Amino acid sequence: MNRPGGGSIPRTQAGAALLIALVVAAIAAAVATTLAAGTMRWGAIVEGRRDHARAVSLATAGVQWAIGVIADDARRGPLDHAGEPWAVPLPSTPVEGGSVEGRIVDAQARFNVNALAGADVAGLATRARFERLLARRGVDSALADAIADWIDRDGNVRGRGAEDAAYAATRRLAPNAEMTRAAEIALVRGGDAWPRIAADVVALPADAGLNVNTASAEMLGTLMPDLDADRLASLLASRASRPFESLEDFRSRARAAGYDDVATDGLAVGSRHFLVEVRATQGHAVARAQALVSRRDGRPPTVAWQIVE
Repeated sequence: MNRPGGGSIPRTQAGAALLIALVVAAIAAAVATTLAAGTMRWGAIVEGRRDHARAVSLATAGVQWAIGVIADDARRGPLDHAGEPWAVPLPSTPVEGGSVEGRIVDAQARFNVNALAGADVAGLATRARFERLLARRGVDSALADAIADWIDRDGNVRGRGAEDAAYAATRRLAPNAEMTRAAEIALVRGGDAWPRIAADVVALPADAGLNVNTASAEMLGTLMPDLDADRLASLLASRASRPFESLEDFRSRARAAGYDDVATDGLAVGSRHFLVEVRATQGHAVARAQALVSRRDGRPPTVAWQIVE
């Protein structure tokens, strides 16, 4: 290779220059690829976060839908049963870029664990029913005492209950206050049984009774433990035809089905508390909302607690 003016570039220098040029080109290409990939990755992250935010907004809006339905139901009268509009699930409904669906469940169709601490007739009746449920689920009835000690306002240990000393190893104390959510049972001594009863219980104000118009066949069975399957089916058929209009109506029809001594303490034919479940999608993002909606004394429904994730 000739230099300008007649000289020449040594082969080794020419090869080195070519190698450097190739390396520089490769580095430039790698940098460009990395920047492009980083830009795409950042764009995907931003888009994912935006979609999740929109899904959360949709889920929250779904809770507001439920509040409106529950408010409208209050104007229909004091009875609450599975034939009312609130009990019809919101099917998966398309929205721009996603969908939303939800359902409202009568919270008072489940056993209210906050009623277990009561020493009055209703509290004792609820406790007896809860112990029957625990037996059906294969759970030690000591859990009833442990829950009662967890929520009552004193430090006295019930028969097989548990107060502060029982939780010393875990550095916890019995709060001696009503549960906000029934999942708190998992913290109680014996609470490892929580998954077996999770679908059966709820944490509500202590005076919220079990609604016999929405309670499942199994729940009604705990009210009348000696009622056989055929007579229970007869009572359920009667309820499906016409909801119980009062506790006396329930007692009367229970007698007609063959059960003479049903106790109605701690029971109800209407509800003030409802569980709301909403699922929303936006793009690839999914958001779920859960809430407890309560109403009382003709006032607009309020959200007792809400979880969006």
